[in-house]
Amino acid sequence: MSHRTVRESTEQEHKELKRMKRQEVGRVSTRAHIILLSSRGCSAPQISEIHDVTGPMVYKWMDRFDEEGPSGLYDRDREGRPPKIDEEVEQEIERLLEGNPTEEGENATRQATDRIAEHLERELGVDVHPETVRDALHRLDYSWTRPRRKLPPVDSEAYRKRLEAIVEAVSRARPDASVLAQGKTTIKRFPPLRRQWQPVGEQHPVMVPDSNEDFTLHGTLDLTSGATHARAYEKGRSDYTIQYLESLLEATTGEVLLIWDQAKWHTSKKVRRWLEKHDRIETHLLPVRSPETNPMEDLWRELKERVAACLERSLDTLLESARQYLSNLSRNQALRTAGLYIN
Repeated sequence: MSHRTVRESTEQEHKELKRMKRQEVGRVSTRAHIILLSSRGCSAPQISEIHDVTGPMVYKWMDRFDEEGPSGLYDRDREGRPPKIDEEVEQEIERLLEGNPTEEGENATRQATDRIAEHLERELGVDVHPETVRDALHRLDYSWTRPRRKLPPVDSEAYRKRLEAIVEAVSRARPDASVLAQGKTTIKRFPPLRRQWQPVGEQHPVMVPDSNEDFTLHGTLDLTSGATHARAYEKGRSDYTIQYLESLLEATTGEVLLIWDQAKWHTSKKVRRWLEKHDRIETHLLPVRSPETNPMEDLWRELKERVAACLERSLDTLLESARQYLSNLSRNQALRTAGLYIN
């Protein structure tokens, strides 16, 4: 015999229900799970037993979802008594969220609902539950999402002067000189997962290793010929930088103009002393925090997309795949990937 279930949810509604079940707390999370269970075909009596609630309560939230969607699962303001969070309290909440928690005496870097509720009781004498604060945040069009990173501003004049100095040095270089852009990247055994084609509504599982080992690739791109030269080390460190520079001298002849960033393993005293003893190499530092000026960054990005995305493999296999990618890359392809070759 058939039993009643909720209406079919849209893809967006289903995603929101799953988010609510995972991230919301208390009653709202339970209500979202009730709707998800019903959408899978569970009956109201079965759901009642799972969550230890009455049948009418299950039907109430099914009705609310059918009419209003996921937003209907949140508590409504009760009629007959004034809301605890009025306009003044809302303004205080917004002020808190726009500020720095440490300036409010909090030993934290973000404001969570329980912390906001404690602040409202302490400063305004308003006793509210964190869920009430959450409801207010939704009304005020706030959402629990990841912030974006913001780097300190770059000195535009210093940026311009460094690039001009590099252009001038390249123009002065002898025709047989090697003009190289150098960079490094870290390859992890379990990489950050990137997008891939999957059946709609399915996510392919990716095995997570017990430990996420990694290695560091140091590499250069010849800006005129497109030749690449890469070596793998445990990490970025001055002595590994020197080892890489020694391998670079063996792989080249004549003058070498090396363009690289201002990483500490490039500017350390140990590396500077080594460079003073080897006049074949002339180094030029890129502006700070300017990966867009280093063509090697484009090669690293493409390499990771090809050989180190969405698939857990041994470090040896990853290293061999990276070497194979670079060896199979023609010089024109390398320059084109780096944005230096158009035809």
